[in-house]
Amino acid sequence: MPVTRLLTLLGINGVPAAGWFLEHWSAGTTLAVYWFENVAATLCIAVLIVAHRRVTPRRGHFRYQAADNKASKASSFLSGYLTVSLAFCGAHGVFLGAILFLLNHNGEGAIAAVNWRSVAIGCTIVLVLLIVDLAVDLIRVRSYSFLRVEQSAYRGLGRVVVVHLTIVFGLFLAAITGAPNALFGLFIVLKTLYALSTVLPQWEPAHPPQWLSRLMNRMPNVHPGERFEDFWTKDRAAEARRRERNEEPWTARR
Repeated sequence: MPVTRLLTLLGINGVPAAGWFLEHWSAGTTLAVYWFENVAATLCIAVLIVAHRRVTPRRGHFRYQAADNKASKASSFLSGYLTVSLAFCGAHGVFLGAILFLLNHNGEGAIAAVNWRSVAIGCTIVLVLLIVDLAVDLIRVRSYSFLRVEQSAYRGLGRVVVVHLTIVFGLFLAAITGAPNALFGLFIVLKTLYALSTVLPQWEPAHPPQWLSRLMNRMPNVHPGERFEDFWTKDRAAEARRRERNEEPWTARR
């Protein structure tokens, strides 16, 4: 993993964490920066997808085959990604505004207050770091496989979901428990750990661990007449074929 990528990742996640733990941002201010990060990161990933599709067009960009092995015939990988991610971000924005208004109306101003100056500073730093990260990707995009771009998109969607859970459960529990600092701080730590976990190598063994096979084979068999290790091997083979299909070169004639 490039040092630049690691540093930008640490910086992007460190901005709201430092704001909360060191600058004593409110939950509203911190979540506003998280929301902006999601929107900006979504657009940066979209730029990466467009650039990769232009310089190394692959079948996955135009007839994407998802993990369920169903090929899309109606939309491109880019449009599918943007539709889901921006829909979530839009819903997050509406929900965040509504819950902050309700908390402030119910006397929880300390949690809901938004310092727009801090938000502007935090969002600016996050945007600069995201652009640096994108620039590094664009320099190397010609050498990227479709799988790498696909994984970047799924990591982005995962980040959107984590922030959504933080908004829904973090603010709610912080408001009803009377211990907002400790509880919301825990959500920030978990979100940061999730972001860092996305850079770890993915473990994809061709055969399952023996302990897992023994455990699963003792459970009620959802695949009659088939051992768990056989199902695992078949599933891995199907995933390999899916990836190969998405990596096929694409021409305008196709």
